[in-house]
Amino acid sequence: MNYENRDEENSLPKSTVDRFVNNCLPKQITVSKDAKEMFSNCIIEFLKMISLKATTICEKEKKKTIAFEHLIKALEEKGFAEYVKTCKEAQFNYENYVKAKPSKINKFKTSGLSLEELHNQQLELFKNAKQEFDKTMNGNEETEIQNKSL
Repeated sequence: MNYENRDEENSLPKSTVDRFVNNCLPKQITVSKDAKEMFSNCIIEFLKMISLKATTICEKEKKKTIAFEHLIKALEEKGFAEYVKTCKEAQFNYENYVKAKPSKINKFKTSGLSLEELHNQQLELFKNAKQEFDKTMNGNEETEIQNKSL
C-alpha cells in the first residue's frame, strides 16, 4: 500500500466541506478557512472513531465485512444514538433507490435473446454506424472538392 499521499487519503474534498458549512449556517455568516479546516478534521476523526468501533464489532462477530448494522451499533456504543434514526432513513431511501434503478443485468434477462443474438445485433449496429459515418465523410469530401473547383 502506498502511503505517500496519506494526507489526501485522510481528507475531505474542500468543496464538500464548504457546501456543508454554507448549508448549515445563515448566509450572512462567513467562516474562515482555518475554521473550515478544523471542521473537516473533526469530521475525519469522527469517521475514524466510528469506523474503528464498527471494525471491532465486526471482528467480535467473526465477520469479514462491515455491515450497516455494525455502524449502527458503533454509533450507539459511542454515544451517538440520536443519529441512528437518520441513518436508518438514509439506508431505507438508498435501498429503494437501488431497487428502482434500472439494471444492465435485468435488461439482458428481459431481452429474451441469447448472447450470440445480442452479439450479432451489436455487430450489425456497428456496421450501420460505420456506413453512416462513411457516407457523412464522403459527402463532406465531395462538397469540399466542389467548393475548391469553384
